[in-house]
Amino acid sequence: MASSSARWEQPSKGPVVSLCAYAGGVAVLRDGALLLLEDGGAQASVVAEHPAPPGATLAAKLGDAWWVTCGESSLVRVGKGKSARFAEEYGAIRALAANEEAVAVARGAQIELWSHAGKRKWSAACAPARAVSFAGTNLAILGDDGALSFVTLAKGEAKGTVRLASTDPIDSFRLARVDASHVVLALGDWLVLVNAVEHKVVRRVRAAAKVETVCADADWIVAGLDDGRVQVVHVGTGEPRLEIVAHGKAVRAVSLTKTSLYTAGADGRVKAWDRTGFEAGARARAPVTAIASRGTLVAAGDRAGKVRVIDGGREVAVLPLGTSITAVHVTRELAVVAVTAQIVVRAEKPWRSPKPIALRAPATAFASDDTYAFVAHERGGVDVYDLGKGELVTSYALSDAPITALCRLPGSLLVVGTASTDGRVFIVDVSEAKVLHRIEAHEDAFGVTCLGTDARGRIVASGSDDGTVVLIEPAKGKLLARLRVRETPIAIAFESSGRRFGCTFADGTAAVVTLGKQALVEDLGLRGASQVAWGTTPVFGLSDGRVEPIAADAS
Repeated sequence: MASSSARWEQPSKGPVVSLCAYAGGVAVLRDGALLLLEDGGAQASVVAEHPAPPGATLAAKLGDAWWVTCGESSLVRVGKGKSARFAEEYGAIRALAANEEAVAVARGAQIELWSHAGKRKWSAACAPARAVSFAGTNLAILGDDGALSFVTLAKGEAKGTVRLASTDPIDSFRLARVDASHVVLALGDWLVLVNAVEHKVVRRVRAAAKVETVCADADWIVAGLDDGRVQVVHVGTGEPRLEIVAHGKAVRAVSLTKTSLYTAGADGRVKAWDRTGFEAGARARAPVTAIASRGTLVAAGDRAGKVRVIDGGREVAVLPLGTSITAVHVTRELAVVAVTAQIVVRAEKPWRSPKPIALRAPATAFASDDTYAFVAHERGGVDVYDLGKGELVTSYALSDAPITALCRLPGSLLVVGTASTDGRVFIVDVSEAKVLHRIEAHEDAFGVTCLGTDARGRIVASGSDDGTVVLIEPAKGKLLARLRVRETPIAIAFESSGRRFGCTFADGTAAVVTLGKQALVEDLGLRGASQVAWGTTPVFGLSDGRVEPIAADAS
């Protein structure tokens, strides 16, 4: 976290309503005045200070003129020259956005697009709006009901709506343009990146505190927080990069140019920061080798031997185990179970005192329930350890080939995948120590690479390097379907309903598969994905160490 070391600071002249950065500096709108600051690098100089109508809340630069609105039925030009009005129609202006070619104005139950010359291009009905943003060929409109709707820039035709569940009041929502295809919506302490062309959520990022204000460009999302910090998030990865202690109290406004970030605090001070420091916050992490999730809690193990425990997007604990993590599991009581090649550990909440159990043989696959850990090895057997007592309970000899995947089902069943050249899967009753079914699930000469099951254990998905995912009914040992995929599946995790599962592939891509009469495989656009879990939403572990949740309504 960076301390308060702004490039320059403008003393307070009263509360700041909004900031609007431009090529040479920043315009500061205060109640009754618009102050133009020229950014000289080490200091700012006041270019002009113009009277503004009392109650002005929004400002925009159109050509060489500055315009403000104060809830009246038009914009008012401030500065030199004859007083003028812009976009004058019936109804108070509630939201405003401007780009190089046009101005979008929302008032009452309509949205309008105006040229810079003051000609109205079109008007369309919409829900009462709180904010509007340009987004490529669309306009994004944040309504009083919290819905984000989209209309075409050409004619104002409705294109789609995104509705996001949030317990935060609608008047705290914030909207900002990111690039030609995306906008960002701030909801409480969440930043939600939305594809404005496909009308879908791309990702959610948990901010460090409640977001008071937000701005963005194609590279960075900048959130001003209610505790005085500014948090910078990378658009492409969703990774939080830098936190700046910017102001003593809440940040009221933020604005970006190609070289600078401008912030305004509740105390009325305006500060400038170099954006070259944004990259400095990147933290290198070891590749994620294992991941598990229950609800909003995620446990992610990496190649460096650390298990990170993440709750609601925040890292709450780290378990250093020394060597690469093979697998992890989260119990119903939110204890974390993790395994390396040498040990299996269980750590109760708050995950600070792991209890290790030495393994009899290096682990090749792992599964767990709340009581027992099942650890497979190269000799084709499975060792069972009592997590409470910390001791070996029993062993099963199942195959002459190494075991490559395990999946523990509710009740008494354990599913075992092997590297056998007949792609064999075993269904084992652990209470009877008995193999119930031997299934040749995959093509000859291809073994099992991963297994996954739904919450009730009705369906097991088996991935293989033959490029298929086979669906199995474990109780009957019956093959239900064979799905051809583009690459070797390496990890599978089901949604609780069993209707969808997340999958990662050997080429680092990821998808969500929706089951039905014809399975739908949707590429999520991730690269470097290695592991997947599904708690409240699908969560992916990546080769660069990131843990990437994907909003369920985006998949």
